[in-house]
Amino acid sequence: MVVSLQKPKLKKATRTISGVTPVAVMAKPFPCPGECVYCPSSPDAPKSYTVESPAVLRARKCNFEPRKQVELRLKTLADMGHALDKVELIVMGGTFLAYPRDYQYQFIRDCYDALNGIPSINLEEAKRLNETAEHRCVGLCIETRPDFCGEEEIRSMLDFGATRVELGVQTLDDDIHRLTKRGHGIKEIISATRLLRDYGFKVYYHWMPGLPGSTPEHDLELSQKVFNDERFRPDGLKLYPTLVVVGSELENWYRDNRYHPYAEEEMIDLLIEIKTLIPKYVRVPRLMRDIPSKFIIAGSKDLALRGTIRKRMSQMGLQCNCIRCREYGHRLRDGWIIGEPRLTRIDYETYGGKEIFLSFEDANETLFGLLRLRINKGFHTGSNIDSALIRELHIFGPEVPLGEKRTQAAQHQGLGEKLLWEAEQITMKEFHIERLHILSGIGAREYYRSLGYKLTGDYMAKGLQP
Repeated sequence: MVVSLQKPKLKKATRTISGVTPVAVMAKPFPCPGECVYCPSSPDAPKSYTVESPAVLRARKCNFEPRKQVELRLKTLADMGHALDKVELIVMGGTFLAYPRDYQYQFIRDCYDALNGIPSINLEEAKRLNETAEHRCVGLCIETRPDFCGEEEIRSMLDFGATRVELGVQTLDDDIHRLTKRGHGIKEIISATRLLRDYGFKVYYHWMPGLPGSTPEHDLELSQKVFNDERFRPDGLKLYPTLVVVGSELENWYRDNRYHPYAEEEMIDLLIEIKTLIPKYVRVPRLMRDIPSKFIIAGSKDLALRGTIRKRMSQMGLQCNCIRCREYGHRLRDGWIIGEPRLTRIDYETYGGKEIFLSFEDANETLFGLLRLRINKGFHTGSNIDSALIRELHIFGPEVPLGEKRTQAAQHQGLGEKLLWEAEQITMKEFHIERLHILSGIGAREYYRSLGYKLTGDYMAKGLQP
């Protein structure tokens, strides 16, 4: 008998603690339409990434071939003991939607082929196969710039089966955009945000406190504007403190004494203030760029900044109300006493429509699941007739494989069906709308079919009857 002395890789619970397994895949290096001074640049990595960022190292190992990247990631996660039937694909790189159109479509098709385990003749077949595949893509995220997020790009993302879009917003100050050579302004941010919501995508912003030309006080004012102004109000916010990174133009500014990042304590204080502003309907998935510290010339080098902020807030008696901090899985892991879920509702206005945020929470606001319902004006009709669109349905907690039930789990307990039923009642009774659309991940279509929805174009749809 042969005994292996190699230690098994340990399962990292936080990877799937939110209910799905994220699989990041990176596009090859390609010229970026932006000239932002803060982005590092290297011929061996997409713009804004360093050559030794974890996702870049994995991509380089696979020669940036998407199929190989997905297969390698699935194998690694399987070796660690993670469930792999519900996958969220995260497409990383420069500005993916600025790449050649043929490359984009082949890239996404290759990702589905890797999940399906068999080749397809085209993207449509790859998506159809994934509806019942072993590794189902229940969510697909694309990163892009606001000026590369018009009707044409949205058409492509619908073709891809995308469900979430992360916009490189960075700031809401056009003077700072000009100074940092961003190449777009607030107008493009407003337009992209509304279009994405109108078509049913989840919208996340990348947000960079500490940019040249700003101050902590101004950053805080702009962060308040993000949530107070109905033209913005994203569903998620990635907080990326500005860093001076090797290979960026900002490195020259720093060495020429033209720019200095905020001091460590100053940035921590600012991030705490921003975190206390976050509404309950917003998720903060990241609080630091995944850049190896040896590439950071100036700025915070604390790659565990989220933990630092959480500890400091706890000492101050402060609690972040964002989705991630309240998720069932995270709180269960941290020893919280979990109560019984009850239905809650938040209504808020956004540019071009009304948002209804439904959730199941206990008395301590521990979040079991959520649904985002949007009431649109003239959705796909060009008229003033209201229409209803579900932009997200998500049940939290450590991932439970399809078909299983566990005692200590929020998934597969019927909460999703109850949230959907409530959204249907609101759509019919309050807004007198007789049809509900869902922008669903390809791998979640079978779930919605089981509840009476049918594929209509790019959406799962259902006629509603009192």
